Amino acid sequence: MDALLLIDTDDASYVSDENAEILVDIVGRTRTVGGVLIFASTKDELVDVDDEELSIFVPDEEDLVLRSEKPDVFDGIRDLAPGLHDMGVDRIVIAGGDVNTVATTEGADASDEADSADGAGAADGAGTRENVGVSDDGDSAGEADPADDDAGGELPGSVRASAMAALVCNFDVIVLSDAVIDPEGQPVSWLDEAAAAGAMIKKTADTWLRM
Repeated sequence: MDALLLIDTDDASYVSDENAEILVDIVGRTRTVGGVLIFASTKDELVDVDDEELSIFVPDEEDLVLRSEKPDVFDGIRDLAPGLHDMGVDRIVIAGGDVNTVATTEGADASDEADSADGAGAADGAGTRENVGVSDDGDSAGEADPADDDAGGELPGSVRASAMAALVCNFDVIVLSDAVIDPEGQPVSWLDEAAAAGAMIKKTADTWLRM
């Protein structure tokens, strides 16, 4: 079964009307068939915003709505990956606004990679899919792609980091090439890297969700 994961699709992050129109169809199809639709926000300034305001696609009570303190939502939200596996999700279709965040610590602990593969994280999340749990025990997992966390460099954007982490967490991954944009509304430049890591790169119109 597929899950459609939309990251940082608030009106400030997802600025392109053209790309938003591209996503409208697949969001509608997911809702029509009762599919797993996940809205995730990685922005600190939106932590207290109502769920329905976290995306231009207006999450409702049937959607899973999550808030992550880290660009990698599988790192930032504990039990997300195990919860999705428990629901029978084996493939994640991902899109959204890819916002880079400047690193504030020096490098990443190599041991964190194994933790991320287990789907552990340390952030509060909210959602209506009862099989996806969120723990508040304070344990933390690292970035799924620690090679990108060079001292003083930049962490990967939220969509890229989460796509790479989903691969580490044993999901098949489809990145919607025409629905992932940077803060200026332009296509991202890392799709070849994602494909080399094992992700499928497809246009939204060519993607049919398995429910």
